[in-house]
Amino acid sequence: MQAGVRIHPAIAPWIVFSSFVRKLYIQRGLIRNFVVRDLRTRYVGSFMGFFWSVIHPLVLLASWTFVFLGIFHAQPGPETGTTSFPLFLFCGMLPWLFFSDALQRSSTVVIDNANLVTKTLFPTEILPLTAILSGVVNHLIGFAILLVMIFFVLGKVSVFIFLVPVYFVFLMLFTLGLAWLMAGLNVFVRDASQVISVVLTFWFWFTPIFYSPGYLEKAAAERPMLRYVVPLLNWNPMAHVVTGYRDCLLRMHMPDLTRLLLLAASSILVFVLGGLFFRHVKREFVDVL
Repeated sequence: MQAGVRIHPAIAPWIVFSSFVRKLYIQRGLIRNFVVRDLRTRYVGSFMGFFWSVIHPLVLLASWTFVFLGIFHAQPGPETGTTSFPLFLFCGMLPWLFFSDALQRSSTVVIDNANLVTKTLFPTEILPLTAILSGVVNHLIGFAILLVMIFFVLGKVSVFIFLVPVYFVFLMLFTLGLAWLMAGLNVFVRDASQVISVVLTFWFWFTPIFYSPGYLEKAAAERPMLRYVVPLLNWNPMAHVVTGYRDCLLRMHMPDLTRLLLLAASSILVFVLGGLFFRHVKREFVDVL
């Protein structure tokens, strides 16, 4: 950059962040190697290997179905696009499992690789990204199972299935932004990884996985306490992701574009802020670790 050229303060963060993202692209080969290493660490040597990626979500689905359908007799409403509670539940829990697992694993990934961070000139920003990309494999396996269930129960898929990758891209951006934030924060405050586990517990129940937003709005009319919960869905990006998945796969109609734009805006904002935060604090990692 030429001497004497002044950069507007509002533009400077975007220039810094663009160089940060460009560095990620340059390190794509290293990222690929770390993703492969992470998958091997998780599954190689295990008797069932990748089958655990199938077993874990199916066990959760079976147990939650038993509790909510077998004991509480929960049934999805007509506005959900299906009368099958397992299908309704699995469509909602799939993006949540990716989000929660990736965020929890990313929160400690810098500390877990302290030997690389402190002894070499290592691009630490790729570590949370690696944890998320390895989670994509599990998500794709689960999504394949979901498609089989949809064909078996509904007998068809909608053309709006092509919008699911759009939701997933925004989900990845949102998750990566939070992952950078939590991974950087946990280096200085080791309780951060425990705090995020507690936050995710509450976040889970404020995401419409076991219920639909329409059902909650009807229930709020009868139970005044729930009126304070309904607005939280509008500010919950995960609620928009879950609803978007169900709109595309179960209800088979065009998702609400307003909610999609809210999801896009919040995801990009969190992605940028998380990246800037991580870039700012990473220079102190060696001293702290």
